[in-house]
Order: sequence, then C-alpha cells, then structure tokens
Amino acid sequence: MDICDVKVCPSVESAARDYDLILDALFGFSFKPPVRADFFAVVELMQQTKLPIASVDIPSGWDVEKGKLTECDVEPALLISLTAPKLCARQFRGEHHYLGGRFVPPALHRKYELNLPVYPGNELCVKL
Repeated sequence: MDICDVKVCPSVESAARDYDLILDALFGFSFKPPVRADFFAVVELMQQTKLPIASVDIPSGWDVEKGKLTECDVEPALLISLTAPKLCARQFRGEHHYLGGRFVPPALHRKYELNLPVYPGNELCVKL
C-alpha cells in the first residue's frame, strides 16, 4: 500500500522481508508501559528484527522518563526527538540522535530551561 508515494507495510509478517528500515512511531509520549496485547505483534517484530529502527520521540515500549525498562524493549539505531529530548533519551545507545524543534519559541527555552542547540542556517533538525 502507498500513502503519499511512501510504501506502507501491509502486515507485520512482510515488514522484515520487504523493507530496509522500520519507522517506529507507534505510541505518543504519554504512553505508559506495559504494551497492550493489540500491539504485541508489532513490538515483538521490532524486538527481534535485524533491520535498523528509527524511533520518533520515544522508542516504543519505553517509559518517557525512565526509558528502557527491560532488555526486551526496542533498541533503535536512530532517535528523532521532537521539541526537546525526553528524559528517556539518556538511555539511547543508538548511532544517530536528531532533534526536530526549531519551532520552539525563545520564551519557552527560557521558561523550561531547555538549553536547546542552535540550528544552523534554515535547518529544521540538528544532530545531537
């Protein structure tokens, strides 16, 4: 299936066979472990795959503050933090960590002491 010319996996079984990367954007940052049964098959695939995983904001199954709670939790190769890295990003051991958050107003930087990096030129993401 294609959505906006991006091929989307039709089933969990075909993911590891037909694709080169898994984009992990399964849960939002308000997720609280444990993973519900409806998502077991997808999370199990990510736990067992040899394909690189790119997680958006928080790797699936991780606690937003405590991070990886078990050795079975997803281990992404790439983490794309949104707005600011969450506390769980301290446990990220993958090779690439990017931040997308140029849109955060300076007043919020100061109020929450975000200490965000400078974005070069017109870049919307920065490598951490």
